[in-house]
Amino acid sequence: MPNARRRTESHRRGTPAVAWIVAAALCIALAGCSTTVDGIPKASAPGTPSPPRTTAVGPILPAQLPDLLTPSSSLSVTQGSPLFERDMQASLFAGADPAHCLGATAYGTYPLFPHDYTGREARTQEDTVQNQHQLLEVSATYPSNFDAAGFLASARKTVSDCQIPVTAWGDDNKKLTVAPGPLLPTVPDVVHWTTKIVGDQWICDFSVIAKTNVVSQLVTCSPDRSVDHEALVTKRLAKIDELLHSTS
Repeated sequence: MPNARRRTESHRRGTPAVAWIVAAALCIALAGCSTTVDGIPKASAPGTPSPPRTTAVGPILPAQLPDLLTPSSSLSVTQGSPLFERDMQASLFAGADPAHCLGATAYGTYPLFPHDYTGREARTQEDTVQNQHQLLEVSATYPSNFDAAGFLASARKTVSDCQIPVTAWGDDNKKLTVAPGPLLPTVPDVVHWTTKIVGDQWICDFSVIAKTNVVSQLVTCSPDRSVDHEALVTKRLAKIDELLHSTS
C-alpha cells in the first residue's frame, strides 16, 4: 500500500505526488474523513429467532471498530503539530499494474481484505509540517468463523509475489513506480512490509493484523520513518485483546 501525501499539498511544495488507492469504504466515507461503518446487521423484528452463533458477526462487533482507530489529534510526531483527520480519498492510488499487487503497494479499496466483512471503519490523518507525516488506518470485522491465519498467509503471499517495480496511479491517471519491500520480522498475527515511490523521499510502513474475526491495517508514511510504527501496532494488538476479553 502506498504513500499518501495529498496531491494538492505535493504540488504546492513542488515535490512528487504521493498517491494512495481509494478504498470502497473511503469512497462512501462521510465528508471530512469522518469514519463510516458498513454492513452492521439490522435488528431482528420482535419475535424473530436469533441466527445461529456461526452466522453472527463474531466476538468483536462492528460497533466496537472505532476503538481500533487512532483518535484524531492524539498522535504527534513533531512537537506542537498533532496529526488530524483529513479526507485523502482524492489522492489515493486507484489502480496498479500488475493488478494483483495493488494490495501490496497501496492503502485503499483494501484488495487484501476479504469481502464478507460485517463492518468496516477507516480514518486518515496527517500533520501540517513541511516534511509531512501520515497515518492511514482501516479495521474490519468478519463472521465468527473467519480464518485469520489463512488470511494472513494470503497477505504474506501477495507481498512476497510482488517484489517487483509496480506501476500505480491515482484518479488523475498519473503513473508512478512503487517498490514494495520484503516481509519484515514481526509477531505471528501481523504482516509487515514497506513501500517506496521511486524517486521520492517518502517511505511507508504497512502492517496488517488479523486475530479472531477482525482485520486491522495501519500505514505510516514520512520522509525518514519517524512515525513509531511498531508502537502503533503493539497498541493495536493490545486493544484487540482487550476487546476480545470484554466480549468473552
